[in-house]
Amino acid sequence: MYFKKINIAELDSEKTERNIRLLSLKRHTSLDFKSASTYLNEPNKFFLGFENNNRIDLLRISTPFEKLLPKIIVTFKKENFREYKLRFKLMSMILFTLLSVALILKLYYFIKSGKLESNFFMVLFLNLIFYLFAFVEYKLVNRKMNKVLKWKE
Repeated sequence: MYFKKINIAELDSEKTERNIRLLSLKRHTSLDFKSASTYLNEPNKFFLGFENNNRIDLLRISTPFEKLLPKIIVTFKKENFREYKLRFKLMSMILFTLLSVALILKLYYFIKSGKLESNFFMVLFLNLIFYLFAFVEYKLVNRKMNKVLKWKE
């Protein structure tokens, strides 16, 4: 389930594909189950990449200090490198779904009973923290993608 589609039509499709392949470490399993945290910083490698028949998925390489941030996967279709889509990694999507359902149920209970329980604020706080961390990860992914797209060598 993608939450954002970004159009980069002004850039050359072949150059974009070359930069993605050049600046990514190739992996052979789905990125939904990969950890992208490492202390080692390979020079000029910004993403882990997974390629199948019709798309390339990218996961930002992060430090172990960024483990709390929900991970975002960038997806390019192989026939069109002029746009990419963003989605949460599987575990981040599960957490997002659980937090959202908990908030909706708490709101429903509040509307139905008229009582505002203290754990409502805890659920609201956890949702806000998740949204804040997701926004930070989104900005970090965008910064890395801009580096990859503007890479000159």
